[in-house]
Amino acid sequence: MKKEIRVYGYGGQGIITLGHLIGESAVEDKKEVIMTEEYSPYITGGWSRADLIISDEAIDYPLISGIDYLITLSQEGLDVNINEVKNNGIIFLDSDLVNYSDFKGNFIPVKAKKISEKLGNPRSMNMVILGVFVSRTGIVSKDAAINAIKKRFPKYADENVKAFEMGFRGEEH
Repeated sequence: MKKEIRVYGYGGQGIITLGHLIGESAVEDKKEVIMTEEYSPYITGGWSRADLIISDEAIDYPLISGIDYLITLSQEGLDVNINEVKNNGIIFLDSDLVNYSDFKGNFIPVKAKKISEKLGNPRSMNMVILGVFVSRTGIVSKDAAINAIKKRFPKYADENVKAFEMGFRGEEH
């Protein structure tokens, strides 16, 4: 099993953190992982992305060649990456932030921003979409993802795990 993942959004949405959590979850599951990060040249408000390769075997090339899973929290993320998504690829997106009606593909719309606001923590939308991603792909285990969240955010573990769980259970999307 080898999967290539791109996480894309704007600064402040926790995109790089989301990439790190996916990668750390895969490490917890004893998988091979490579992650690269890229940022827009803007100091604030620009795009950011994380590319991950997760495999059961050694990874011999550090860059993705096509996207199996695209997670985007911005319209630009869909617009600039749609052509790199493989034919059987899956696109996870916040349907309140991204209009996908003009595109063809396998979309999993999530109301991550709305759910995180309902929880009283708008910054947790990356945790919500992480939960959906883990539940729908199985690329990493739920336990590994929760452990990664707890290690990265020991002070805020409870609220982040709650947001993750809402996404994992498929609440409101």
